Amino acid sequence: MSAAARWVPVESPSAQHRVPGFPHQFCTTEAAPFITDGGPRQKAISHMSPEPQQRRVPWPRLNRRQVLTGALAGAGLLGAGFVTSSGTDFLAPARRTDPLRSATVAFTSGTAREGIGIEMAQHLEANSRVMPGIEDLGPAARQQQFLDRCTAWITQLPEHRRDLATSALLDLWVLTDSLPATVASWDRPWRYIWPRDAAFAAVALARVGMLDLAWQHLLHLQSLQSEDGSFAARFTPDLGLAPDERPSQFDALGLLLWAVSDVHAVGARTTGRNEGVVALETMAPMLRRSSQRLLHLTERGTVLPPVSSDYWEVSESQVTLGTAGPTLLGLQALVRLAEHSSGLWDHIDGGADALGDSCNAFEATFSRTFIANGLQRYPTSGGLDSAVAYLPAAGAGLDLGESTLDHVWERLRQPAGGIKPGHGWIFDHTSWTPSTSLMGVGFARIGATTQADGVLDWLGSHRTQAGSLPEKVSAEGAAVSVAPLSWTASNVIITLDELHRPRS
Repeated sequence: MSAAARWVPVESPSAQHRVPGFPHQFCTTEAAPFITDGGPRQKAISHMSPEPQQRRVPWPRLNRRQVLTGALAGAGLLGAGFVTSSGTDFLAPARRTDPLRSATVAFTSGTAREGIGIEMAQHLEANSRVMPGIEDLGPAARQQQFLDRCTAWITQLPEHRRDLATSALLDLWVLTDSLPATVASWDRPWRYIWPRDAAFAAVALARVGMLDLAWQHLLHLQSLQSEDGSFAARFTPDLGLAPDERPSQFDALGLLLWAVSDVHAVGARTTGRNEGVVALETMAPMLRRSSQRLLHLTERGTVLPPVSSDYWEVSESQVTLGTAGPTLLGLQALVRLAEHSSGLWDHIDGGADALGDSCNAFEATFSRTFIANGLQRYPTSGGLDSAVAYLPAAGAGLDLGESTLDHVWERLRQPAGGIKPGHGWIFDHTSWTPSTSLMGVGFARIGATTQADGVLDWLGSHRTQAGSLPEKVSAEGAAVSVAPLSWTASNVIITLDELHRPRS
């Protein structure tokens, strides 16, 4: 979607209904019209804050959303004043079938990896992302070392899940190997480190036993953080520069803090020693900067975070659930981390106690805005959004049960069987695997094993011919866009771990 588009979905007041098992109302999935800025604004208080100039590469790059919906932007249909509904023919260009840009990514030499098509992928050996016949044995050796380190984790899974697990692990490996952190995918518009995607990758790496690599990735992301605590929307993997001038995305703060907390918890659970505490001390710069920024821009939890783009990668005029949810997760993570560290919170007036107070305050702010209005995309409108899955996936509590997630799933379900990002995503009828797989994590985390297994079954049956997990699945059930996608692979791994990790 064009970064210049600034739309506010308008709900239909007459089309509301209650969610089973949830005391608040959701907007229906009947397509709502869109209007430009100037429509109804949120009642909750929020703050806009100027973002610092990020280090950047001095040439423009297309983003992944522009690639997917460039037909509309190029036709000038996303400008100010454009009003549409789900029935208009103006959306036809964006509904055209997206091609499969790569069946997988594989090393084609000792130093180069490429997105390869179906025909070339037929030459790959089973369970490999390295083309045969390469003289340099380095990639094949590193791939085997990676899988060997995952053996103990794989063997704890049921037999019928090991093939999908291996696919997800290989997808994650090929987008991580020899890089400072995991990239989203390898096609050029995706070949960047998004803090959001990388947070989930770090958690997945820790879950399969690679704590050292997970901490290395988080330390690299710490080095990319600006002094004021913000992150660029994405970074080049080689130089760590922002490739364009798009604004910072606020969700990075909360999701990376959640990742630090989860990786630390994995370390404490699996090692029984003090590696986690030592790692927290090395993460002190990120923890201090991030906590200061979160507390400042939410006024210690009493207001919503700044308006920011989120995982939809579009310009916004209201705070989204995809930003507010991760903000809550970040504050909750800080409270957990404060229990295992000392001397890291002297920069906060009130110290560690202030973190708990701010977290409680923000839970109240979140409850009277997003929860009170049915967890829609915006505080009072916008319809359902798959970002709701962030909350159970990270263990946020809030009494979100199976019936709530079941309802979101059914309302966002697409013809192929997965889900779309949200009610307001009207561009096509494809299933988006990041949203689908994130719901899988949420289902698994709350103990809804039947639904979580169903998500895994669907993802496993919609891989490419090379076994990789694509970004999207067409209405006809074909893998489209890029493959693999690291966020989806990470979510599959985390879901499997939640379902089958031995509990003491």
